[in-house]
Amino acid sequence: MLDPVPLVLAACAATAGALVQGSVGFGFALVAAPLLALINPALVPGSAVVASAGLGLMSWYRTRGGPTDWLGIGWAGLGVVPGTLAAGAMLAAMSGDQVAVAVGAMILLAVLVSLTGLDFRRTPSAMLAAGMVSGFMGTAAAVGGPPVALAYQRESGPVIRSTLCRFFLLASVPAIAVLVPAGRLGWDELAAGLALLPGVVIGFLLSRRLHRFLDRGWARPAVLTVAAVSATAVLARELL
Repeated sequence: MLDPVPLVLAACAATAGALVQGSVGFGFALVAAPLLALINPALVPGSAVVASAGLGLMSWYRTRGGPTDWLGIGWAGLGVVPGTLAAGAMLAAMSGDQVAVAVGAMILLAVLVSLTGLDFRRTPSAMLAAGMVSGFMGTAAAVGGPPVALAYQRESGPVIRSTLCRFFLLASVPAIAVLVPAGRLGWDELAAGLALLPGVVIGFLLSRRLHRFLDRGWARPAVLTVAAVSATAVLARELL
């Protein structure tokens, strides 16, 4: 268990991550994971996954009855497992730095293509691919949100938040299934993750104040911005 000061700092990091994800629909790992790793490396990934799952449950409840693309979630969810396995295979063959740089470059390219005005059609094959890249990125670079989020960039804020929160919550299941036998999510990590939940709750509650602003046509710029920052952060972390 963390000492009081690191625990407060970790809770603040969780608050910031929950504020971003509760507002935009994704971004908890982008904001919270690097800060948690600085405070105590043992918090990542196990405790961070526990906190993220708690955030997913709260988001699920908030958006209950909301507009959700269940078909898209289904196809993307099917892609998560092979994407995770592919990342594991590539990590065995390449250095983590090389894989993370390639992933970051891919996301930046996708953002640039989006800015040209081209649209992503959410066909079954496209969503399957997005899920695979998401699982790949989540394993290789600890940032799995941008691929699926980009597929919904032109939807309204409620659709984005409702759909993404369900996808991330479902995607956390294979992550936990891998972390437990790998020894990265035991009782200590579970306790630390639960201790982060008060911070998650605060950030989540504050995020609702931003919904009205984002839902006035700012949802897509927010998605593209968070995706670009995610990719840039991954590249900076590995290259600098």
